[in-house]
Amino acid sequence: MGAPPCGPGAPVTEEPGRGCASCVLVVFQLVVVAVLFAGAWAEEYFSWDPQYIPGPVGPYIVKMGVVAGIAAVAGIIAGVRGAGAVAYGQALVVVVTLVAMAVTDSMGDSAHEEHRRQKCYDAPADPGCANAR
Repeated sequence: MGAPPCGPGAPVTEEPGRGCASCVLVVFQLVVVAVLFAGAWAEEYFSWDPQYIPGPVGPYIVKMGVVAGIAAVAGIIAGVRGAGAVAYGQALVVVVTLVAMAVTDSMGDSAHEEHRRQKCYDAPADPGCANAR
């Protein structure tokens, strides 16, 4: 009779919890990026006030950059230690975060341009409205 296939006394072929922790880290980082992106979207496009002026998206982009930086450092450390799956997961987080940063930046630019044009259509004599049409 050999050792049972699982449970106490089962042969251990890999470190338990390493892959699970890596997946949890990647999911957590992607959730943080998604929450920041949703916050930036809400800041730019959602308001009950018709005279609402959208805020800058710069702080959201900086926070996403922090997530990308943490993921890059974690990926480099994982690569040096020989944990290839963790390194690839962190590389994925960096790429997704950089794409989210680029989309957030363009979203902020278009929202501010739309707000400026609407302001100039309402009051064309305002300074800075000479080339808004």
